[in-house]
Amino acid sequence: MESNVASAVTSSRATRFMMEGVGARVIRGPDWKWGKQDGGEGHVGTVRNFESPEEVVVVWDNGTAANYRCSGAFDLRILDSAPTGVKHDGTMCDTCRQQPIFGIRWKCAECSNYDLCSVCYHGDKHNLRHRFYRISAPGAERCLVEPRRKSKKQTVRGIFPGARVVRGVDWQWEDQDGGNGRRGKVNEIQDWSAASPRSAAYVVWDNGPKNLYRVGFEGMADLKVVNDVKGQNVYKEHLPLLGELGPGNTGPHGLQIGDREYGQ
Repeated sequence: MESNVASAVTSSRATRFMMEGVGARVIRGPDWKWGKQDGGEGHVGTVRNFESPEEVVVVWDNGTAANYRCSGAFDLRILDSAPTGVKHDGTMCDTCRQQPIFGIRWKCAECSNYDLCSVCYHGDKHNLRHRFYRISAPGAERCLVEPRRKSKKQTVRGIFPGARVVRGVDWQWEDQDGGNGRRGKVNEIQDWSAASPRSAAYVVWDNGPKNLYRVGFEGMADLKVVNDVKGQNVYKEHLPLLGELGPGNTGPHGLQIGDREYGQ
């Protein structure tokens, strides 16, 4: 009986992990060995779905779709999990005042009750000499990262303001773009819904119409980039590996997704 319960718990953790990961924006990770499928170092893609707890499908902004490892070997890092809807209830970014914090929460290890969202953390807000805890999801293990002042930054590239795009793999908007292959320009990254921040791009098509399209919302990729542009500079080594908090993986404190850590 006990083994059935344990198996059900593991299964529910696996399901929850896989659901929470869909829509995350990712870049290549430390075990990457797939050439330039992603468009090159620092290029961004979207988690489309999980084939299993060990394997994930990513659609890169350049339109390439492929399977990658997210257990044992880690091909991907999570750049931004806000589009997945992960949020930390009861928190607020002490710089931009976003509340609650969506995506990864960065908690200062040296100041009392001081938090940053990912945009502000990578945007060098607060003291760069201070160490931070990275909290990937509510109740997840805290991970202490080194001070940003000692860390290298990397520029990410893909569908960001200024990028030139055409319709992508999930396009279902008839000929708003003027027809297949017609181009447009990304004006801004926006929220497809209040529960899924930074999951869409506002595009002005060359033929005149303007509209919002999914870039991460529920794992969808309405757009494909033909001329990518630089996004934010990020602390790559500080980003979590996709799958490291997955089913059955525990941190040094034995915490798993779904467990509580008090005092956060």
